[in-house]
Amino acid sequence: MRAPLALLVIAALLLQPVAAQELKPFIARYAWTYRGISAGQSTLSLARRDDGRWIYSSRSVARGIFRLIAPGDITQDSVFRLDGDQVLPEHYRGDDGTPATKRDVNLTFDWHAHRVSGIYEDVPVDLPIEPGVHDDMSIQVALMNDLLRGITPMNFRLIDRNLIKNYQYSQEGSLMLQTSLGLKKVVIYRSRKVGSRSSTLFWCAPDLGYLPLKVERHDGADKVEWAMSVQSASRE
Repeated sequence: MRAPLALLVIAALLLQPVAAQELKPFIARYAWTYRGISAGQSTLSLARRDDGRWIYSSRSVARGIFRLIAPGDITQDSVFRLDGDQVLPEHYRGDDGTPATKRDVNLTFDWHAHRVSGIYEDVPVDLPIEPGVHDDMSIQVALMNDLLRGITPMNFRLIDRNLIKNYQYSQEGSLMLQTSLGLKKVVIYRSRKVGSRSSTLFWCAPDLGYLPLKVERHDGADKVEWAMSVQSASRE
């Protein structure tokens, strides 16, 4: 599930400070723009269920002319479990807020059979998997998990229709960033699909557990397609 749902895939970098070693529930709200125009608001949340599994959810509401494209709430949910250091997605669902199904996703991960199956934007999916393969949301939790353990990730694998694609991550530097939460020191990370010129940049605040305070998607010419900025955040 891609833009505008791609706008939501970023905000899950909300972590504990460096000394912490476990995920914590959180909720964060973002404003986002498309090519410089205000486009909507997103809410991201991470919660632990009574059965020990986790659910990472996003809810986005388009604004202005973008309501013509996405008249309903844009939603994503990933249910996953932790197995040692591994994040194992179990079910992922994405809905683009329209009656059409051409951008909707419904995937089930069977770790006993080591297969993922379902529908991705009207494309049937049935692929072999191993730990390290993710959906559009669990990949962000995997990034959280690595950073919590003091690891800067180098790559992740992501389900994209009936293919598994590789994404590379790199640290790009650090600076002071003025935000709605105040002046914050941030570390910048870049994500890029192997073979693509497009990339996504994250400005993450170490003193807020690597919460991304700013996110930009750059096209192949390095122009900003869309951007997100944090408005508020809280965690347990």
